[in-house]
Amino acid sequence: MKYWIIIDSWNLMETFTTESLSPHIFYLKRAFGNDLTRYISKDGELFNNIVLYKEEPLSQFAIELDDSLFDKSLLAEYKKGETFLYPKTVYYQKGKVRFRFKNQDSIKAFIAESKIIFEVKTIDKYSSDFFIETDTPKKAPSISGNDSFPFDINEYMLVDNLFNSVKGGIVSYLCGLKTSTSLENQSLILSLTSLKNMIAGLNTVVMMGEENVIDYSQYKISLLKTKNEFLRSPFKSKINLFEVLKHILDEIISLSTLRLEKVAEQKSPSYKLEIERLKKKKAEYEDLLYKLEDSNIGKIKEELNSIKEQEAKMGELEGKKRKFFPKGSHEYERKKELKAQINKYKEENSEYKTAFREYKSIEASLSYSVIGVTQYDATISSLFIRFSDNINDILKLLKLSLVKDSKETDLFPNLSVLKNDIKIEIENASLEEIVLYNIIFHLIVFNSNEKHNVISDSKIVELVERAGKEFGENEISKSEVGNQIMNTLRTFWMYKKQKADSFDIPTDLPLLQAIMSFFIKPRGFDQIDRFMLNRGYQLKKYAYMLWGAIVGYASIPKTLTNIINDNIKEDLLDSYLSSIYKSLENCNI
Repeated sequence: MKYWIIIDSWNLMETFTTESLSPHIFYLKRAFGNDLTRYISKDGELFNNIVLYKEEPLSQFAIELDDSLFDKSLLAEYKKGETFLYPKTVYYQKGKVRFRFKNQDSIKAFIAESKIIFEVKTIDKYSSDFFIETDTPKKAPSISGNDSFPFDINEYMLVDNLFNSVKGGIVSYLCGLKTSTSLENQSLILSLTSLKNMIAGLNTVVMMGEENVIDYSQYKISLLKTKNEFLRSPFKSKINLFEVLKHILDEIISLSTLRLEKVAEQKSPSYKLEIERLKKKKAEYEDLLYKLEDSNIGKIKEELNSIKEQEAKMGELEGKKRKFFPKGSHEYERKKELKAQINKYKEENSEYKTAFREYKSIEASLSYSVIGVTQYDATISSLFIRFSDNINDILKLLKLSLVKDSKETDLFPNLSVLKNDIKIEIENASLEEIVLYNIIFHLIVFNSNEKHNVISDSKIVELVERAGKEFGENEISKSEVGNQIMNTLRTFWMYKKQKADSFDIPTDLPLLQAIMSFFIKPRGFDQIDRFMLNRGYQLKKYAYMLWGAIVGYASIPKTLTNIINDNIKEDLLDSYLSSIYKSLENCNI
């Protein structure tokens, strides 16, 4: 069975941020979702409950939902079996929801508008479920009066807050998993990035430096080392990419040497004398060209200028620079004749041609008369850009090599919802690290009901403090690894409080490294990614999971979620998330 919901364009857009639709009152009280611009349509909507229609309603926008998305025990008949009220959030699932628009133009406009809002991230997932209304008769909605306040609204919103946090963690975990590479690839990416930065530094030295001689050996050695590292990778069949890089670097070195020689020449006294000689010679040729034109085509140019002046005056009357005479007019044809006569003289008179050629040659030489500007600059700059672009192509190749699990179902984190807790089972980590991770995840998720959840330094310090206190109360903190963890948390806390100059992260505790990466770079997944890459840390998915849980799914941008759109089957993800939501509903937290 299908139900219909009436909605306006802006509120519909917001549902693709959370992948759900809630009663209006939820947006005012809940810890996430748009609570500033959401409003109720005069016809067809109520404040405390979602209004469901059995028949397709007459409205500009509408949502069609399968009844399997609802808890049927909560459906309350509102008007003669034609309309029902639903007191809590409806979460979308692919294949169980469709979105109706007036016409194709309204669909295009809606999708175009969604592109500029980073948090609207599920349009691509559901765009194939957009459809245009048919001509079948539809009944105008007639909803009026006040609806009852849901008895269990606080419990419903608590589950929504928990699920927003947990879903944010799960989706971010998957994005971290799908962008993870092997330790070998991480090392190679670092080497390539270092090479790219080194050559960018050479660009500055060549174009801005005062050196007379540059030692290029360090750049050649760095390229050779990175090439040898690439040969040991699974991509060694693409080694020709490094031959291209070597060729570009050789060209850079060759032209840079010529440039340095030219700049050194520009600084010599004899060069300054030569520039003065060229300027004097240029003036002589300018005078000669003027005399030749005046004596041979002077009257022709005067007549041509007269026509152009008339065009300028006609243009002024219409607010333009010039208004040309129409084709076929006497002035138009005469103008063409005069231009042809001038061009014929310039092309056929040998004295004029020779003088003009010499003049242009001197002008070109003088364009590089400023010290530090040479004829090699444009070519050198383009070569540096080519080198950087080729490095970026190799980096893209490496980043396409993702960590893959043996089974699709193994993609998802092993997460269990208990009566008053959520547990994550983690492999390849010590028990002490796993205990700490679960403590932190619990603290994040079960404090997700704070309005406007902003990640600040003070919030991270508080989280470290509470996690350290709870972990320290556990007997497992007394072990050798436990002591290492406690020391890391303590010194990091002191560092953030400006009571210590530094802190250390153990090299043999990969899950702790992921936790600390989140603590150090909590403001964005991209910062976490760069930090862990530069440190050579693995288990990025668990750092991402903490970040996603603290910001919540509603605030995660499409720049991250786009990663999993083409890599994970939608039905598997929907089914997994649905089971998590049901567990949260049933655990009586």
